[in-house]
Amino acid sequence: MIKVPVLTTSFIILSAFFFLAGYSFASEDYDEDTYGPEKPIEWNKPIKATFNHKVHTMEAGLDCESCHDDIFEMEAGAVEGNEAFTMKAMADGQSCGSCHDGDTAFATDENCAACHSFSEETIVWNEPTKAAFSHTAHVEEYGLECESCHSKTFTMKKGAAAAGKNFTMGSFKKGQYCGSCHNGDDAFDSATQCESCHFPPSEKIVFTQPVKAVVFDHAIHVEKEKLSCESCHKEVFAMKRGTVEEQPGILSDDPAKKREYLVSLHKKYCGTCHDASQAFGYLTRCTVCHVGVKGLAELNGDDKTKDAHGKETHK
Repeated sequence: MIKVPVLTTSFIILSAFFFLAGYSFASEDYDEDTYGPEKPIEWNKPIKATFNHKVHTMEAGLDCESCHDDIFEMEAGAVEGNEAFTMKAMADGQSCGSCHDGDTAFATDENCAACHSFSEETIVWNEPTKAAFSHTAHVEEYGLECESCHSKTFTMKKGAAAAGKNFTMGSFKKGQYCGSCHNGDDAFDSATQCESCHFPPSEKIVFTQPVKAVVFDHAIHVEKEKLSCESCHKEVFAMKRGTVEEQPGILSDDPAKKREYLVSLHKKYCGTCHDASQAFGYLTRCTVCHVGVKGLAELNGDDKTKDAHGKETHK
């Protein structure tokens, strides 16, 4: 009755021993004195990158003397302080570029993923307008390589695109930047599917010109009514702040002329949808948008208003 548990226990102990011994023997197969450090080296400066000694020595057959000390000092951290440790210097044949020249080994502007990992965080630009870009969507979902965009379309330097004077939708339309692929053939046209990259304003827009105290809410139109950005932009409203306010006003005391001016203004903008067919007519439910001075004060959280004599009074 006792022998079975004893044999079972002995078998478990013996199996564990062989497992640990096998793990130990496997680790001893790699000789760091011959092949260099087994653990990949990770750099964060000037940009995040990794280097694997094993790939170069044990697999490619290089000796330590192939790189040390003529190309790289055999000292931890020395590379990050080396002026030749940049992509530009490598392209000129320095540091990694002494071998990665396209002949001895793949060029430094090819097979980027061998050393670099793309940013998994969404890139958000605030200038010239708020927009977002996901490397994950382009690399993992669509199978693009780093070289597909870098460095011919985008310089691989943080902030470089936004710093350019021509990082605009107009340039995209001409085939520059995102427009080199988002041309309607290789990928959706940059003038469509705006919400893929851009964010509709979360705050209500208040117009004071050419008519005072008019409020527009993107959320009602985009989230509630499920309209796309291109429903209004760019045929009705140019996607540029201040365009409506720049419309010339009317200097006339004639009510008929004023009414004619307002009708033409409505038909040009909001009235293209608010025609009593697609949405309520612009001649009805005026207070939905035209909130007046008191409504504007409430919208701004002001608990005071002014009477006809200009004195402040509590509501």
